[in-house]
Amino acid sequence: MKRLAPTTSLLLSFVASLWAQPAKELPIGFTEWEWENRHLIKEYARDTDPPPEPIRNIAEHERMQGVLIRYPLGISTSIVKEMSEDVIVYCLVNASLENSATTSFENAGVNMDSVEFILGPTDSYWTRDYGPWWVVDGYRNVSVVDFTYNRPRPNDNDAPAKMSDYLNTPYFATDLIHSGGNYMTDSYGNSASSSLVYSENEIPDSEVNDIMEAYYGIDTYHVVDDPNGEYIEHIDCWGKFLSPTKLLLREVPESHSQYDEIEEVVEYFEDQVNDFGEPWEMYRVYTPSNQPYTNSLILNEKVFVPIVNSSWDDEALEVYQEALPGYEILPVTGDWLSTDAIHCRAKGIPDLEMLQMFHNPINNQDTPLNEYRVVTIIDDLSETGLVFEELKVFWKNSSMNDYESILMNVCPEDIPDCYDAYIPGQPSDMEISYYIHAADYSGRDETLPIAGYYSFQIAGFISGDVNMDGTLNVLDVVEIVNHMLATESLSEQQMYLADMNQDGIIDVFDIVELIDLIIG
Repeated sequence: MKRLAPTTSLLLSFVASLWAQPAKELPIGFTEWEWENRHLIKEYARDTDPPPEPIRNIAEHERMQGVLIRYPLGISTSIVKEMSEDVIVYCLVNASLENSATTSFENAGVNMDSVEFILGPTDSYWTRDYGPWWVVDGYRNVSVVDFTYNRPRPNDNDAPAKMSDYLNTPYFATDLIHSGGNYMTDSYGNSASSSLVYSENEIPDSEVNDIMEAYYGIDTYHVVDDPNGEYIEHIDCWGKFLSPTKLLLREVPESHSQYDEIEEVVEYFEDQVNDFGEPWEMYRVYTPSNQPYTNSLILNEKVFVPIVNSSWDDEALEVYQEALPGYEILPVTGDWLSTDAIHCRAKGIPDLEMLQMFHNPINNQDTPLNEYRVVTIIDDLSETGLVFEELKVFWKNSSMNDYESILMNVCPEDIPDCYDAYIPGQPSDMEISYYIHAADYSGRDETLPIAGYYSFQIAGFISGDVNMDGTLNVLDVVEIVNHMLATESLSEQQMYLADMNQDGIIDVFDIVELIDLIIG
């Protein structure tokens, strides 16, 4: 591993600049001094060989064991308290401020058993922008793959290496200049950024793409011009991957100065497909006054959504709830800006031995099927082994109160770590909800999605269309009669369509109702 430290003179110059600045937090953008000295960024670069292949970049919506923040804080202690209920709060703090941080947290009721201080200097609290990015490397390690923070802030730039040392994880680095707020990934090799990543690196765009593939396993890199026209040019100011199939983009009225640019980005992603070769499920959040609703933080089962005392806050929360049913959508307040909210100031730290699960959700069905196959890749990074009797699919239709479970089996195809189960055929015009459960012998107990459920709709047939040919006629009557005479049996779907009065019995009364419909 090669680490290039800045020269003493450069460090002295930087320190002198800090003394010359007012005693306040650095901005998320450049200070005047930093802009004039942005050439120093390259001096803080590190470079190693890439991680061993295959490489998978971990997404925000995967299982996190912790969250990275910095003290002095950029978020309220009430948010820290909420986070500490579920995950480890890794807090970067100067040793001289550790007691102050402890007192502040204790006074706010933070669960101190879930707080771990990482001691050392920092320059700012934008942990999203300078914090570590994570991959699962070819040796099945969760590893840090560092980049060069796009600000001349050496202490912040040290944070990924510091976290790698603290958590004892492998460390890799590329000298690519980048920022976490300008990056999102789907966990399947698709990522996106604004074209800032191209303009900040004095190399061909294709070389940037090659670096992203070599170090992060990104084979599809969506790089688009920033539609907001803001100084920051970060993608989290206008977009967010909510899952491997769902994408959230901001929306503005036609009178907004960035309307055309934003809709161009929307059109771009509407023409793209996810890793399963299917169109993205698109969700739009209305931001007429540049509200920072896309700058949210997904932290396992909870989604922290920044609100700004706007009449559109409730609608934004509803969009998140629609997109992520079953998740706890938490409105959070702060000194948010359109270019800076909670996503910029906190960053998830993944479960280093996560129970990985990958699944392509079942789409809406045009016609009913006899069964619906649920295929899942389940892989325990803990290497403790899966608890096979806990590999289950839980499902229900819209007429059921409780979920039923089906045990998963090894897939018949020769696919490593593949398991499947079959949801039985259901009546038409039904919504099916389901989720996948797994456990391993490390004690991890996981579901996919992490919260809530997947759902798909089964197309409806007209009641009485027993042969499901799209029309009501005497042939449907014949089907019922043959069933009653036991000369033919009806499927569960056909039974549902034949039971005209919905009394649970197929008899002459159903025939009478069907004939009444046929003759009008």
